[in-house]
Amino acid sequence: MDEILQALTRLGDPIYWIVVITAAVLAALTGLIPGASGIVVMALAIPFITENVTDPAIGMVALAVITGVNNGLDTIPAILLGQPGGGNNVSFLEGHQLARQGKAAHTLGAVYAVSMLGGVVGAITLALAVPIMRPFVLSFSWAEIAMLGLFGVTMVSGLSKGAMRRGLAAGAFGILIGTVGIAPATGDLRFFFQRPELWEGINLIAVTLGFFALPEMVDLTLAREPVAPKGANVSTKEVLRGAREGFRHWPMVIRQSVFGVFLGAIPGVGQATIDWLAYAFGIFWTKDKSQFGKGSLLGVMFAESAQNSKESGQAIPTLALGIPGGLSWALILVAMLYYNLAPGPQMLGEHADIVILMVITLSIGNLLLMVMGIGFTGQLAKLTLVPYPMVGAVIIPIIFLTALIAMRSWLFLPIMFVFMGIGLIMKYWQWPRPPMLLGLILGPVIEENLVSAESVYGWSGIATRPLTIALAIIIVLVLYFFNKSAKTDVTKGLVTASTGGDGPLETATDAPATELIERSFMQAFFSARNFPIALAIGGSLAFIIEAQGFRSSAAQFFPVGAASVIIVLSLSQLYTHVVSQRVVSKAEIMDIGMKSVGMEGTKAAAVKIVGMLLLFSLLSGVIGIKYATFSYAFLSPYFWMPGKWKYIGPVIAVTIIGIFQFFLMDNFIYIIWPEPALFEWIGREILGR
Repeated sequence: MDEILQALTRLGDPIYWIVVITAAVLAALTGLIPGASGIVVMALAIPFITENVTDPAIGMVALAVITGVNNGLDTIPAILLGQPGGGNNVSFLEGHQLARQGKAAHTLGAVYAVSMLGGVVGAITLALAVPIMRPFVLSFSWAEIAMLGLFGVTMVSGLSKGAMRRGLAAGAFGILIGTVGIAPATGDLRFFFQRPELWEGINLIAVTLGFFALPEMVDLTLAREPVAPKGANVSTKEVLRGAREGFRHWPMVIRQSVFGVFLGAIPGVGQATIDWLAYAFGIFWTKDKSQFGKGSLLGVMFAESAQNSKESGQAIPTLALGIPGGLSWALILVAMLYYNLAPGPQMLGEHADIVILMVITLSIGNLLLMVMGIGFTGQLAKLTLVPYPMVGAVIIPIIFLTALIAMRSWLFLPIMFVFMGIGLIMKYWQWPRPPMLLGLILGPVIEENLVSAESVYGWSGIATRPLTIALAIIIVLVLYFFNKSAKTDVTKGLVTASTGGDGPLETATDAPATELIERSFMQAFFSARNFPIALAIGGSLAFIIEAQGFRSSAAQFFPVGAASVIIVLSLSQLYTHVVSQRVVSKAEIMDIGMKSVGMEGTKAAAVKIVGMLLLFSLLSGVIGIKYATFSYAFLSPYFWMPGKWKYIGPVIAVTIIGIFQFFLMDNFIYIIWPEPALFEWIGREILGR
C-alpha cells in the first residue's frame, strides 16, 4: 500500500508531467517520420536521460512513455500512405484498403480508441500479473515458442480459403528465405552471396517495404488517382465517430489486450509476430470470417489492441526475470542497470513504487496518444485526397531512404527491387503475400527455438511436452477447418467457362467460384497462370542445390524441408491447373487487389515508372543514393500532375526530400551514406580493396 501511495504522490510533481508530456510529443512526432522509430529515439535518449536525470523513477517514466506512445502512432503511415513498418503489417493490409474506400479518418479514430484501451488494459494486467507471472514465463520454453510460430504461419496461410495451397506455399517460401544467414545449429553461413550484411538474415524493414509497400505505391501511381475516392469524409468529426466505434467494441479489446500481454510476456516473440498472432486470434473468435483481407476495421482493431498492450506484457519478463521482452524493453533494462535497479525481487519489492509509477504512466501515455491523434488526424487524412503521383513523389524516395536507414548499406536497393518484383507477381496472380512475410518473420524464430529444444529435450522429449502437443493439435484442426470451409464455398460457387484467361484473377467479395477451363494439355501447361508456380519450384530447387554444400545435415534440414514443402504444394496447384483444369477464379485471399489493372493508359504509365526506377538505380551507383532520390521526386509529379502542379509539384517534392535527408538523416539519425555502388564494386573487384 505504501508503494502505491508513493507512486500516486509523484502525480502531483510538475516535473513528472513535464517529462511525460515532452516524451509523448517526441514519441508522437517520431511515430510519423519513416525511419525514426521509437527504438531510435530511445537509443538516442538513454545517454541524455541517464546523465541528466538523477531520479530513476523519472528517467524510467520517460522511456516508458516513448515506447508506449510511439507504438500507437506509427500506424498512421501504414494506413494513410500504404507504408508499413516491421510490426504493423495487419494495419497496412486491412487499414490501407479502408483508406482506399475513403474511411481513413474513421479507421484511425478507431485505432486511437482501441490503442488507448489496450494500453490501459495492458497496464492493469501488468500490475496484477507481475507477482505471479514468473513461474508461467519459465514454463513456456523453446518447443512451445517454435510451435506458436508455426501456428501463426498456418493460421494466416489458411485464411486465404480459396487459395489455401498458395497461402501455405507462400508461408513455406517465407520460412525458406528466413534461413538466409547464420544457421543456429551449426554456425554455417547460408545463402549470403558473400555479403556480410546478410550474415544475420535479410533485413525485415527492407523486405517489408519492398514486398508490401512498393507494389502498392507502384499500383496507385499507375492508377494516377488519390488513395481515397472523391468525396471521402476526412474530417475530425469522422475521426471521433471512428473512436466511438472503437470504444463500442470494448469487450473485444479487453480480450485482445489480455492476449497481447500474454504474447508479450513470452521472451523471443517479437512485435511483428504479435501483430499476426493477435489478428489470427481475433479471427478465430469471429463468426463471419469472410470480411477479413478486404478492408476489415475489426481486423485492424484486433492487431492494434494487442500491439499496445504487449508493451506491458514485455515488461513482465524484463522486471521479474531480467530477460528483455522486446528491443524497447532491452533498452529500458540498460537504463535500469545504470540506475542500479536490479530486476527480480529487488525491483518488485524495494522499488515497487517505480514499477507502479510506470504502470500508471503507460495508461496516461496512451490517453495522451488518443488526444493527440484525434487532434491532428483530420488534417493528415487529407493526404488520401491528393493524387497519388504527388504523394508517391515524396513517399517512394522516403521508402528507399528508410530501408537505407535500416540496413546502412546500398545492398538494400537490390533486395527491395527483388521483393518488389515478387510482390507484384503475387498480387497479379493472387498468391497471398501475408503468409510469406509472416514466414520470413517467424522462420528464424521457429528454427532457432526448435534447435534449442531438440538439443535439450531431444525429439522424443519435445513430442511429449503437453503445451507442444496442444499447439500441434490446434494447427491440425485449423488446417482441417479452413480446408473444409473452402471446399464448401467452392461447391456453392461452382461456375463454368469456355475460355481460359491468363490474366489476373478477380478479387471478389462473394463465395469462391471454380472456373472449368477447356484447353489442350500444352495450352494449360504453358498458361501464364503457372508462371508463379514455375518461379516457386525453380527457386526452391536452387535453395536445395545450394544447401548440399553446407557442412552438416542440421544446417540443411530447415531450408531443404521448407523447399520440399513448396515444391509439393506448387505441383499440387499445377495439377489443378493442368490436369483437372479447374481454378478458383474468385478466391478469398488475404491481400490487396490490383487497382490499376484494366485502366486506360496503364501500360504507358508503367513504362515511365520502370524508366524512373532504372534512372534512380543508375544514379545511385554513380552519384550515390543521397542525390539519386531527387530524380524520382522530381519526375513523378512532372509526368502526371495536371496544370501548374506539373511545375510546382516537383519543387515541393524535392524540398521535402531535401529536408528529410539533410535535417533528419544527417543531424538526427546521423546516417553514414554508403559509397556509390559502382565505386565500391570497382574498389573491391578491380583495385582489390
